[in-house]
Amino acid sequence: MPVHADAAVVGGCLLAFDSIVDLQDQQDIQDCLLYSELTANDKYPQHTSQKVWFDCYKNQLLEVGFTLEAMVHTEPFRVTSVPQLLRTGHEVIVRLGSKRMGELFEHTYRALELDKFAWEFFHGNVMHGGLGILKCAPCERLASGKTVVCLFGMRVSTTVTEQDFFFWKEFDKRVLIVPDGGVYAFKRKVFEDHRAQVHEKIEAYSERLLVHKLKL
Repeated sequence: MPVHADAAVVGGCLLAFDSIVDLQDQQDIQDCLLYSELTANDKYPQHTSQKVWFDCYKNQLLEVGFTLEAMVHTEPFRVTSVPQLLRTGHEVIVRLGSKRMGELFEHTYRALELDKFAWEFFHGNVMHGGLGILKCAPCERLASGKTVVCLFGMRVSTTVTEQDFFFWKEFDKRVLIVPDGGVYAFKRKVFEDHRAQVHEKIEAYSERLLVHKLKL
């Protein structure tokens, strides 16, 4: 069955939209996530904690047109394999966001695995800027007309390096994951006041490839 959605690797974040999300909102949300990542990288380029970096990332979203609707509970959990991690991530997204958001997360990760360039692009952006934080952001438009994004970040708290994390299937020890993020509502009218600022930041990095579309 075809998946009626659009997805992309945006910096170090897997972003996916349900097909009914307005195209202009899709572009604006993509720009906001990219702006947040570039700003956090500029403020904390090296030697800072993952939490400090991700807090900055989330705060940038609030400053340019998002409101926080619900928070991810940050209690750490342990996993021993990538499939287990994906199942746990799916459960969190469905519980906090919706079943549709969980489906978008699953489809996007499968598309990432099948696209070698996208996988390497995502890996490089997470490792070189982004401080090894894995991020995904399924987005849908609710029946009320509100457009919401479920930003789910995973910080690795373990002796296993983030570099290793991208390649393991089964570990001989459990990996401690610290979840983070929340559900954010996108406010287009508020974003309009920040559009020029966001675009100026992105254009300053125009010589770099920052977004790679995925085929679902």
